[in-house]
Amino acid sequence: MKKIIIAAAALAAATTATSASAQASRAVANANANARLLSPLALEARRGINFGDIVMVNVTGDQTVSLDRLNGDIVCGTGGALTCSGTRTTGEFRITGTQGQTVNVSLSQPSFALSGSNGGSLVFTPTIPATVALGAPGPNANLFTVGGSFVIGTSTRDGLYSGQIEVQVQYQ
Repeated sequence: MKKIIIAAAALAAATTATSASAQASRAVANANANARLLSPLALEARRGINFGDIVMVNVTGDQTVSLDRLNGDIVCGTGGALTCSGTRTTGEFRITGTQGQTVNVSLSQPSFALSGSNGGSLVFTPTIPATVALGAPGPNANLFTVGGSFVIGTSTRDGLYSGQIEVQVQYQ
């Protein structure tokens, strides 16, 4: 009988140890499963940038002409070396995509040449927003403007200067 009691006690101890060991080797956790479904992005150039007419009166050094992308204000050099007039417009782009998402805006090049009709060139540096938060869709929704600047120097030729700006957008 003593052997049966010892055997029963050993069996009970082994069962308890096995249960405690089994409980210590098991854990449970939950994780979320998510998917972000996005509409394709589209970018439309609605209006080009126009600095208006710039008369080179007395350029004796570098003169910066800049067009503010937010309000269309122009800075036309210093000291009366330049006179700016005519219609000025910032560039305007429209993004279509998924409402509530943020889009990064970038340029293919931080600056590029504007070619002059008389053989000259100007280095144009555009200004853009870093991001655009997409709101409700619509014909006048999700717009952003582009401005920029260039420098006129003593050797800058007169003429009509033009070039293409390449803007890119991507979901964050």
